[in-house]
Order: sequence, then structure tokens, then C-alpha cells
Amino acid sequence: MNARELAHEICCDVILKHDYANLSLKKRLKEVSLEDQSLCTALVYTTLQHHRTLRALWSKHVQKQPKAQVAILLDMACAQMRYFDRLPDYAIVDESVKWAHHHAPYAVSLVNAVLRKVQKDPHEHLQGEDELDSFALNHALPTWLYRLWIAHYGMDQAKEIAKALLKPAHMSASINTLKISREELLKDEQLSAGKLTTNSVFSSDNLVHSSYIKEGQLYIQDEASAYIAQFAHAKKGMNVLDVCSAPGSKCAGLAMSMENKGHITAIELHPSRAILIDELMDKLGVSIVKTKTLDARLLANELPEKEYDLILADVPCSGLGVLRRKADIKLRMTPTQLDEIEGLQRAILEGIQSLCKVNGHLVYSTCTLNKKENEHQIKFFLSKYPQYRLVEEKTIFPQDFGSDGFYMAKLKRVE
Repeated sequence: MNARELAHEICCDVILKHDYANLSLKKRLKEVSLEDQSLCTALVYTTLQHHRTLRALWSKHVQKQPKAQVAILLDMACAQMRYFDRLPDYAIVDESVKWAHHHAPYAVSLVNAVLRKVQKDPHEHLQGEDELDSFALNHALPTWLYRLWIAHYGMDQAKEIAKALLKPAHMSASINTLKISREELLKDEQLSAGKLTTNSVFSSDNLVHSSYIKEGQLYIQDEASAYIAQFAHAKKGMNVLDVCSAPGSKCAGLAMSMENKGHITAIELHPSRAILIDELMDKLGVSIVKTKTLDARLLANELPEKEYDLILADVPCSGLGVLRRKADIKLRMTPTQLDEIEGLQRAILEGIQSLCKVNGHLVYSTCTLNKKENEHQIKFFLSKYPQYRLVEEKTIFPQDFGSDGFYMAKLKRVE
């Protein structure tokens, strides 16, 4: 199997079976050679990231939509024509026709004819129903989502969000200050300081396979995600509760702020994900974290009231701030699902609000850009629980620092 064949199979699994792209790649990349793995990964993510645009690019050349696997083949071919420059267009057409010969002989002539037409202008600007729809179409966004961002943040901000989320994701890592200092790390010329936090670094090389990661001196984490620990301002000796904690990178950030002194209770609903927290803490040398497998919505029945100096609730969300890393979210997210997620977030907040000490803080965060899940969620919470006051809230847009999009609010319990 070569890179394109594997990429096609993974795209089919993601688009048709709703598998997660990152998990599918992690599971199956070893089926191709090391040199083919980067191409396969790029093909999958590019096809998913630009899916709406790609589908529109070739669909206008057919009278009837082909079968799903053939449609995804055309998506991938158009992705290479429009966004790649390693292979000439005629070779992309030939590769696609060969695949059709082996897997869908009935579609050979269709694949050839459609791609020959796309080949004439693979970079054309596509026209939607109106100006808003055209912008969303050319930036591979559902139009309802683009309209939501306009309503929440204004036209200019919405455009910048859309553009930023199509740019390649930067890989950053957080520093394990229990093992190495920032100053020592930055002596390495391949590493550069973060733009948003003092505890993040970027690399000109692939960090995943670096000795820093293997030895637990760094751990992979987006810089906006890392900023939450700085925002929470945990201090050594505190008693901290971290709910929805897996895979544990934010929990690790809290432990660094606390200099590994105090106590953190990490809550995770799923046992398999709770294991990830323990594994990360063990690798980093963090000893103050105790993991419990519990439902955050029911914690008032499991943990004592007014017990914690600081509570971090990085809640499940729609993930609209991480679309450049998880483009498959765009393929399945609907407005109705946003409403369902809001209910879950509200239940988690209600489940933990009694656990915070008077004069303690509750930090709420999401990796989404949707005021219903963010500012409005906090406004509702404060109206229901007047014993809390808003100290600070912050939205990090993906265009601000080249990071993921995040929202965070710090609340203080005053009575």
C-alpha cells in the first residue's frame, strides 16, 4: 500500500464512518514506509480541512454524485491539484484513474473527465449563493458557522478566524520545569520562545521524536492551552481540583506552577483516558496528582464542599477553536449539537460549584469560539450562583498568536 491508497482509506473512514482522523492516522500510519507517512498525513488533513471547497470544485462537473468512495477519490485529487506542488496535475489524474481501474472500474471515464476539467483551473474562486456563502465556501466552512462568528465577533474578526484556521498548525511544547529550565532549553538554537506564555517553546524540527519529549523535559501542548495554567495562577501548597482532566497537559501545567508542592485531584470520566493522566505525570516526574474516575456532573455527591482553593474546568466543547488540527469537526458538527454541548457544560459547572472554598477560584475554559458556550455560559452561571464574581475572562483567537482558539474565565467565590 502506498501513501495515497492509505490516505484514501483513512479519509473514507473519517467521512463515512465518523472515525477521528488523528486516531486513524496514529493506528494505521505504520502500514506505509517512513518516507510515505508525511505525505499520507498531509493528504488526509488537507482533504478534510478543505473538504467543502474541494467537493464544490469538482461537483459542478457531474450531473449525478458518484458513489462515496469515488467522491472521496475526487476530493483527494483536487486537494493535490489545488494545494500541493510536488506532483504535476497530469500525474495526479493518472494516479486517480489507476485507482479507479482497480477499485471502481465503472467510474474510470468519470474520474478522468472530471479531473481533466478541474485541471484547467484548480485554483478558481468558487461562487456561492451570496457573498457570505461564497466566502465560507472558499474557506471550507459551513455557512451557518461563518454566520455564527459574524454574529458573535463581527465581520472582520470572523474573516480573520476563518483565514487563520486554514493555516498549518504550529507545534509547540510546554517546559517541564521540574527537569529543565527555560534558559537552558533556549540555548538550543532549534528551539525558540513562545509568543503567548513563558512556559512554551517552538522548534524548527519535529518535536515529537526529540530527546526532550522522550526524557520528559518537554510535553506537546498548544500554546493557548498552556496559557490556561498561567491564567489560573495556581500556587504551591494549594489544594486543586482539575475536572475533565485527560490527557493531562493542563494538569501538568498546574503542577509546574505549584512547583510540585500541594495536591491536585484530577477527575476523568473514562478509565482509559484517566490512564493517560497517570502516564504523563509519571513521565514528567509529577507526584502531587491523584487521579479519580468520576462523572464531573456528580462531584457534589463524591467530594466535600468548600474543599478546593482552585478548580479548573476545561469542559467538553464544540472545538471550533481547534479546527486546523481537527478539521473533521467541520464535517459533523451541527447547530443542534452546539445546544446539546451547552447543557453538558452547564451541568458540570453546577456539579462543581459547591466544592470551591470561599475566596477560592473557579477557572472555566473551552477550546471553542462560540459565545453561547463561553461568555453566555458564564453569565448564566453567575446569575444562578451569586456567591461567585467574575474576576477576568479572555478569548484567544487563532490569528492572535498562531495558536488554537481558546476562551477562559476566572471566577472568585466571595461567600
